[in-house]
Amino acid sequence: MSKRCLAPLAACVALAVPASASAHARTPTVALDYRLVLDSTTRALPGVTVAVLDGDRDVRLEVDRGTVTVLGDLGEPMLRIGPGGAYANAASPTAAAAKIVTRGHGWQRVGGSSFAWHDHRLAPPPYESTPGPAGRFAIPVLVDGRRVVLGGDFVRTVRPSPWGWLVGGLLGTLALVALIRLFPGRRPELALALGSLAVAAALVALVTFGAADAPNGRVAWVQMVLGFALAAAGGAGLVRLHGESRTVLAGVLGVAAAFSSIGSLAVFRHGVVISLLTPALARLVATVAICAGLAAATTLFLREGRHA
Repeated sequence: MSKRCLAPLAACVALAVPASASAHARTPTVALDYRLVLDSTTRALPGVTVAVLDGDRDVRLEVDRGTVTVLGDLGEPMLRIGPGGAYANAASPTAAAAKIVTRGHGWQRVGGSSFAWHDHRLAPPPYESTPGPAGRFAIPVLVDGRRVVLGGDFVRTVRPSPWGWLVGGLLGTLALVALIRLFPGRRPELALALGSLAVAAALVALVTFGAADAPNGRVAWVQMVLGFALAAAGGAGLVRLHGESRTVLAGVLGVAAAFSSIGSLAVFRHGVVISLLTPALARLVATVAICAGLAAATTLFLREGRHA
């Protein structure tokens, strides 16, 4: 096998490893149709901070004083959270179904005074096309023995039109491909620039989506580390290789960046974007990763253009 073939092959193998690992891991939620808005009474509970996480699907309680007991589907105590830590009732069917604790007996410590869990009661209502309030959610709790409800509204947002982004992305990709064909002698430099830009945009998307959509209040560090490790390996290859091998590797990295950004396409179809960036900027980053990656990929098929 020639040395030229080793670079793209190694890159593809490197891509397969994190792809296989992430197949068994939870992928970030990037966009939704509904936003969950907590009631003012829920937000004003003394000594208790309530937050909705994980793409509006997880709930986190932070208890500074007193004790909060979360009730399950059958009205049974399922969680007890206070300054001394969070404990789950192993006999609670709801706690076992939510995989907070293994079914058994007694109370088991599961965390500190701030604890988050996935609660099916935050699942959105049946499909509703009209923007605005679309239903209520409620989680009964006991605050120092007093029964209250952690509640709020499901609010459906307006879906954005994807056509502007689709047309803009298509025109941008075609313009970049035309630039490569127009200046075949600059193919190596263009491949390197476009591949690097696509990888950088894909990494920005990975970090900003993963940090905003934090399951159980924890950032998805594994996916981020894998992404940065792959980018570092690709960058090292670009530095060490020269000539056609580096150009091919840049094109392969562009393919990888575009492929990894396919999971971000939901931002163009839903109104609530789960990102540290604004919705418009998150969509722009996804567009850049895909368009630059596809344009870099075309350099793999235009090798003879440099002799034209």
